[in-house]
Amino acid sequence: MKLSPQWKTLTRGQRLAWDAWAKVNPVMLDDGNARRVSGHKAMTMVLRNRAIAGEAANAGAPPVATNWLGAALSLRDAGPYTGYGGFMVFRTEQALAAGTKWFVWGTRPVDGAETNPQSLLRFFKFMALGAIATNQYTPRMEADYRAVIGSFDGPDVEGAWPDRTYLWLRVHQYADGQLGPGTLLWALITIDV
Repeated sequence: MKLSPQWKTLTRGQRLAWDAWAKVNPVMLDDGNARRVSGHKAMTMVLRNRAIAGEAANAGAPPVATNWLGAALSLRDAGPYTGYGGFMVFRTEQALAAGTKWFVWGTRPVDGAETNPQSLLRFFKFMALGAIATNQYTPRMEADYRAVIGSFDGPDVEGAWPDRTYLWLRVHQYADGQLGPGTLLWALITIDV
């Protein structure tokens, strides 16, 4: 990853603030691992995340502390389903306040023998949610998945797969340029909706 040229425009105090922030705050890297990195790299990752979320870059300000929700989303009875044009959402496992935001990665369809889904994950969706009660569905995301990764339909009628085939998804809560701890989920691709 190319480091941000905005680093050169920061004051000495702003650079020191980023360096101090990076020493105590791991940054979520593209491979799904959180690591402590230099202030310059941390700023680069935070600015990229802010851009994806449609927020101002605000290069001079490291993120504020955040309390992460944990495993708030699941794929329980939420897809991916191939029937009737496809259906894939998350189900809320706890109530979410308005403004909760998420970054989502997914794999192409894989068989049950896949042992390293992390290496196959590709970013495909940013979600900004309104208030949602527990046990509700998030907005649909099959179109976003298909636009970036491709179809999850199998070759048979209504998208059925001849053998058990799965999707892996990884979801991270987002706040002020940071990504919280990831939740790795998998689901069997079926026809039923």
